[in-house]
Amino acid sequence: RLGWKDPIQLQISRSALLGIAGIAWVIFFRYFRFSSVPPEMNSDHAEKIMDVLRVLSGQTMIFFPSNGGREALQFYLVAGVHKYLGVPLGFDILKLVTITVGFLALPYIYLIGKEIANRRVGLLAFLFAGIAYWPNVVSRAAMRLPFFMLFTAVTLYFLIRGIRHSRRNDFIWAGIALGLSLYGYSADRILPLVVLLALGLYLLHRQSHGRKQFTIIATLALIFVSFIVFLPLLRYILSEPDAFLFRTLTRMGGLERPLEQSPWLVFLDNLGRALAMFSWSDGEVWVISIPHHPALGVVAGALFYLGATTVYIRYMRQRNWLDLFWLLSIPALMLPSILALAFPHENPNLYRTGGAIVPVFLMVAIALDTLMQALVSGLPKRTGPRLAWGLALLLFTISSLQDYHLVFNRYYQQYKMSSWNTSEMGQVARDFIDSIGSPDTVWVIGYAHWVDTRLVALNAGYPGRDFQIFVEQLESTLPEKRAKLF
Repeated sequence: RLGWKDPIQLQISRSALLGIAGIAWVIFFRYFRFSSVPPEMNSDHAEKIMDVLRVLSGQTMIFFPSNGGREALQFYLVAGVHKYLGVPLGFDILKLVTITVGFLALPYIYLIGKEIANRRVGLLAFLFAGIAYWPNVVSRAAMRLPFFMLFTAVTLYFLIRGIRHSRRNDFIWAGIALGLSLYGYSADRILPLVVLLALGLYLLHRQSHGRKQFTIIATLALIFVSFIVFLPLLRYILSEPDAFLFRTLTRMGGLERPLEQSPWLVFLDNLGRALAMFSWSDGEVWVISIPHHPALGVVAGALFYLGATTVYIRYMRQRNWLDLFWLLSIPALMLPSILALAFPHENPNLYRTGGAIVPVFLMVAIALDTLMQALVSGLPKRTGPRLAWGLALLLFTISSLQDYHLVFNRYYQQYKMSSWNTSEMGQVARDFIDSIGSPDTVWVIGYAHWVDTRLVALNAGYPGRDFQIFVEQLESTLPEKRAKLF
């Protein structure tokens, strides 16, 4: 037993210090200036606040049919944070929840890297995905989008660990994650296909020899567990199939607008443009990207292509199912974007391809780990490791500087110039209400393609209200004798 005067020694290795510093740097990147980047809400955010208000008023729906139909998990999380932590309803609470959801995907990316390679691959994947422009912007957009990242990472981690080690419980956890994913974001509906792709490739390769029966039985358990979790949503689908499938069917088919040419030609064109997004163009959706900028920075992009080439060569030599799966999982996880056949201008985009973040940054980590191994094995014992970690630190620093500029300068500025300044309008309304006015005597005159008047009320501190009035309705305000603001 230690006495009061006995010295306590704490020893932390250099790698542990680097890991702690890297995690702190990632946390900084993900939460820094979250209140101002991005700066303004849009109509999608107004719809989300309305759905949160429905939850708080007792309308506990499993699927929200408004605005084309939305999965419910985000709204319940926001409602819980508001009710139990006292965070006011607004843009900040939406961003706080989605940034946290996106951040929670990173530990699972680390665990996948550690499972399929080593701790260094896991750490490198965690760090580069943590500071990258693509997953950072998707998480900050304050919509359901980062659930695709999270559930992809969680499902694949437990699935791969269950396959590699023949662990029944891991298959069950993968089933739970798969079932929950369908409550997160519509793009998660592709995950069952990705799971079947992994299982099919494994059973077709020699690594499954002697374990096929266990894998098939465990897969049935995975399907059963995910089905149980999915049952409440299935009941809704059976009663309201049009509401649940509306967004998917309008993108894939001609329900909302006819296809411009053969579906196969559009599919192939979408596939090519989606696979080029890493180094060419991430699309034209300014709300969730820098239009026509590559999805990856210079360093991450180069490492990604090097990693994909490394994994392909390794597969050709060793025929390991996992290498082929990682290569095929990238286009598979991008299918929610690629299958926008009726709206090809919506492809590519950073959000419907968000699940591909997991294999893409694993490729980045594998490439850098391969370079570091080459330096360690090809140079003297002391020089090799130092140069290897020096190279990793240099590339990570360059990538951090570029991604910082992309998120906090370019993305912020173009978003600010493209969005309506509803926060300023709300502040004007708030100043009026707090001085001589009333929320009942504030109006925003409606005009086509202009500001969402619900956001003005929300920014003034009155969520759920709508300050909208049209010119032909102005006469109805004449009997009001109190001070008015238009």
